[in-house]
Amino acid sequence: MKISEITQELILNQLRENAQALSETDLAYIDALKEASIAYIKDWTGIGGVDVPDEHGRMLDDYEDLVFPFMAIISFMYDNRQMTVEKDKINPIAASMLNLHSFNFVPSEGSSEKPEVSI
Repeated sequence: MKISEITQELILNQLRENAQALSETDLAYIDALKEASIAYIKDWTGIGGVDVPDEHGRMLDDYEDLVFPFMAIISFMYDNRQMTVEKDKINPIAASMLNLHSFNFVPSEGSSEKPEVSI
């Protein structure tokens, strides 16, 4: 399965919610979480979007194992909607899977620049 194939019904199942019990505002919020999760994964990994490739031709849909972090991030954001949370950490399995596909710190071909990494 690919991220682009994830429907609102699948997301609602992951969140253990019933579409009939939610308002239009709630459903719009879930759609916003889907877009935010895609943006989060794009920023973390450096891979292009779902339908727009990056400069190396990579798209999120090329990596089916990113579906789990995608769903985990949506679940985390949905469950932790308050301004303060006890656990501000991403799911460690999701983080590991995202790290497997991180291209952000890899210099582009022909580039002599070294990436800046702050610790």
